[in-house]
Amino acid sequence: MIAGYFLRGLLIGLVFGVPAGAIGALTIQRTLEKGFFAGLVTGAGSSAADLLYSCISVFGITIVSDFLTAHQAVIRIIGGCLILIFGIAILRKKEGASVQKDTRGTPVVYFLSAFTAAILNPATILSFVVAFTAFGISGNLEIPQGLALIAGILTGTLCWWSALSGLVAYFRKRVTDNIYKWLNRILGGLMILFSIIMTIQGIRQM
Repeated sequence: MIAGYFLRGLLIGLVFGVPAGAIGALTIQRTLEKGFFAGLVTGAGSSAADLLYSCISVFGITIVSDFLTAHQAVIRIIGGCLILIFGIAILRKKEGASVQKDTRGTPVVYFLSAFTAAILNPATILSFVVAFTAFGISGNLEIPQGLALIAGILTGTLCWWSALSGLVAYFRKRVTDNIYKWLNRILGGLMILFSIIMTIQGIRQM
C-alpha cells in the first residue's frame, strides 16, 4: 500500500515535474557556466518548493493554501520581478564559457534563489491538485501514505533535474565561447519573457 503511493508520487514527479520555464532555463545556464553540481543544486531548489507545495496539497493545510490563493496576484508579481532580475543578469554576461573564472555563487545561493523563484509561483499548488485528481488521490491521507507520496514526488522531480543537468554538462565542453554567449542571450530572454507573463497574470488577478 505504501509502496503504491510512492510509485504514484514518482509518476506525478516525472509527469508534472518536467524541467521547464524559468527554473529550467536558469538550471541550464548555471550548468553551462559552473558545471553539473551547480545545475543540480539549482534544480533541487525547485524540487524543495514542489515538496512544500505537495505537503500543503497532501495534508490539506488550508491556512497556507487559503493565504496563497488570496495573495497569489502579489506573489506572482514578486516572483516575476525576481525572475526578471535573473534574466537581466544572464543577458549582461559578456564573457565566454572559457573565461568564466568568477567564483561568486555558492550551492546555498543556487539552491535558495531557485527555491524562492519556484515558491513564488502559486500556480504550482494548482498543478498538484490536478495531478492528484488525475491519479485518483484524495486529500487528507494518513501520514505514512502522505509521506510515501511526497517522497515519490521529490524523487521524480530530482530525476528530471539530474537528467537535465547531466545532459547539459555532457555537452558543456563542446560549447564554444560564441555559442555560450548566444545561449545566454536566449536563456536570459526566455526568463525575461516568463517574468513578463507572470507579472501580467498577477496584475490581471488584482
